[in-house]
Amino acid sequence: MREKTTTLTVLTLLAMMTSFLAGKPLQPLEELAVTEERFKTVEVKTDQGQFDYHLDNTGKRDVSAALQEIFERTAALEDVSADFTFHPGVYFIDAPIAVELVCLKLKGTAHGGLDIFGMNLKSGTIFLFGENTGPHCITFNRASHSQSFPAGDSPWPYQNCKVEVEGMTFVGHNNTDVDTAKGYSRFRGDEPNFRGLHWYPAEGRYQDVEKEGQRALFFPKGPGKNEMLRVNSCVFTDLYVGIETEYCDVCYITDSWFAQMVYGIRMQGHNPICMIKNNCFADLETGVTLGAAVSSSLNGNGFAYVSKCFVLKDAQQTTINNNTLFNWKLSTGAAAFGAFCHVGSSRNLVMTGNSIKQEVDSRAKTRTVDEKPNGRSFINIENSSNLIFSNNVVDTVQTQTVMKLHNVVNSVITDNIVTFGKGGNAVAQTGNCAGNFYRPLTPEDSAPFDEFEE
Repeated sequence: MREKTTTLTVLTLLAMMTSFLAGKPLQPLEELAVTEERFKTVEVKTDQGQFDYHLDNTGKRDVSAALQEIFERTAALEDVSADFTFHPGVYFIDAPIAVELVCLKLKGTAHGGLDIFGMNLKSGTIFLFGENTGPHCITFNRASHSQSFPAGDSPWPYQNCKVEVEGMTFVGHNNTDVDTAKGYSRFRGDEPNFRGLHWYPAEGRYQDVEKEGQRALFFPKGPGKNEMLRVNSCVFTDLYVGIETEYCDVCYITDSWFAQMVYGIRMQGHNPICMIKNNCFADLETGVTLGAAVSSSLNGNGFAYVSKCFVLKDAQQTTINNNTLFNWKLSTGAAAFGAFCHVGSSRNLVMTGNSIKQEVDSRAKTRTVDEKPNGRSFINIENSSNLIFSNNVVDTVQTQTVMKLHNVVNSVITDNIVTFGKGGNAVAQTGNCAGNFYRPLTPEDSAPFDEFEE
């Protein structure tokens, strides 16, 4: 406990120093107390009672030290489980935050959301990260309890981190070449500076974007487990990465909004039973990046104006079904060098019911944040066995092969509608392919339709 407290205290001191240098005043810790003048903005419900705090929700003061203090006080309770509810408002955070709890829930209130390149109206609970917050804005570290449950073994050294985040909005600082603090609005007549068909941090924002870019929620690897992660009805914008994990055992990421950023979700390492469903990904470089997906479901997501929807290093017993993509020919983001997916290796991968509209020929891929272009085709499947790719609509103007199969065996590619431009074609094999069955739609082989009867 002493070692953990010392670490967190250092983070609190760091928050005070960065806030002093940044210019926004820091909320004093003594002002966490709720009084007649200072109303309650944070409720912490635990198995040992409820604790109420006043955290400045005007966005005019840096609350990083005060927020860190709330997490530290809660973690000091023995064997605690905690629910943190934040009232509507803007919580400005200009230093990294670290949380060490076995299980917790962060919950926003009111309808959250912010379109920083659109209506520009605050709503709900907003965590606004300052320039000095990062690269890991909020880090969730593993912790343990004094005994196991239900057996009651003690001591119990095994560590765990179970996190749920619901209804919160996370806003980074200038990760898309737009000064978040000064804002941009097309309704104000501003000329956006992201017309170069990319979503990158501004020049000079970072010395090394991969090392320094802001990640809203970060789950590091280490002893013990990150597991049962739940993110629901949240908004991530103007960030380098929305959610990043180095390892996670089972996750549910649903009904959330990832927009105007570089990476939406980036999950490295082993990802068993990763369920990413019913999310919106718009105006970004790469929607979902997974290391090793096992028994996972990437279904029912909507994409618009993105460079890449899915990048999977490896996929086993996984589905990519019923997703939609629209890359408009007049889009201002990364769609000009788009790709639906790149899968490095897979077994038992099923892709059905996806509806894709690509109005820009992405044959000539310019630089993206990735060092490699993830294959030269719009849909690129490599080193795969038992693949099913059926009943998809892939409507493109590609002047090259739309779907490339490289080292693919024992697979079925049937009954898809695939369109392409001059010089392009639908599906091709390269490398060592064998035992694959391909059936394009051929209207001349169709059975006759019945006569219409009134």
